[in-house]
Amino acid sequence: MATAAVVMAVVTLVSSLALVPAPALVPSGGNEALLRLADEVAKLPDDRGAYWRRPLLNNGLIRVKAGDKAFNVLSSSRIDLWQPRDVRDPVHVEQWEQFVRPATPADERVWRAAGAPATVQRVCTPGTRAGDCKKIRMRSKPSDCLSTHAAEPGGVLGDRRLGELTLADISALPGDAALLRERLRAYWKASKSARAWKSFEEFLPMARVLLELPVSPSVRAAALRLLAGLPTTKVRGSVTDPMGRQGLAVTFVKSEGFTGQFGADDEVAERYVTILHPRTGTLLAANVSIAAESAEGLAQGTVMHYQAWAPEAGWTDERPERPRGCRRSDRPIP
Repeated sequence: MATAAVVMAVVTLVSSLALVPAPALVPSGGNEALLRLADEVAKLPDDRGAYWRRPLLNNGLIRVKAGDKAFNVLSSSRIDLWQPRDVRDPVHVEQWEQFVRPATPADERVWRAAGAPATVQRVCTPGTRAGDCKKIRMRSKPSDCLSTHAAEPGGVLGDRRLGELTLADISALPGDAALLRERLRAYWKASKSARAWKSFEEFLPMARVLLELPVSPSVRAAALRLLAGLPTTKVRGSVTDPMGRQGLAVTFVKSEGFTGQFGADDEVAERYVTILHPRTGTLLAANVSIAAESAEGLAQGTVMHYQAWAPEAGWTDERPERPRGCRRSDRPIP
């Protein structure tokens, strides 16, 4: 995980300054929970619309210093993607910097005691690149909006983790787990990036990507059944996600690592979970990083960063419009 990139993001729908508590895990009963969820998902209606909307919130904590005092800030950004069903329509993307502000009332007191500076210095562990230790500008309101409005050649989705797929390709996916497995094998063989995995079995956990894409409920159910049978998949139990929503915590791959965001002289151990909607099987939050140990300014169990899908995610007949004050961008579609 590119921790430095992910951490420059934080809760857009969390309006208080409190640190987000870690998801509370309860016994899961094994991967059968995914199979039961798949059975329910398969019964859902197949929603359609003119656009598939993916509002992604990037959320996390950053350790900073003002004067000679260190404290935490909460940073948030948002990418809102509108993928048209009609390939003749342009893809629309909005990118916002939501806010950077003290993470708790105690952090705010430290910041104000230092004169409430407009910029603060990020605290970095020894060995961190100088370019990753730049000063950070505090902001209380959404700003720096960029808007991209462009046709994607052939209607290819921006998410290329399974290859260069279009909505037509997505619609043609089979709703049977065994057939879906073979379709994924074809993608693995055809995609140069997918073949970065040494074997097809190592690539198979990427089936989780289908839970983020506009597939039909039958395909999502097939993906859940396929994932439930993989040895790398572990259901961790029912949780409350960092935005207060009920979900099912799952890990599909290795779920431990380290971050250099906290700790005075070393990296801090962290664990990751993915949180699924308990009725639709879609993603609520991914890359949810939880501190596995305490460090300076960080209590064990604290959620450090995550990516979350806003409630308005899904199919819609609304058409996107560039917000007032949002600058046009020539950046590639993310």
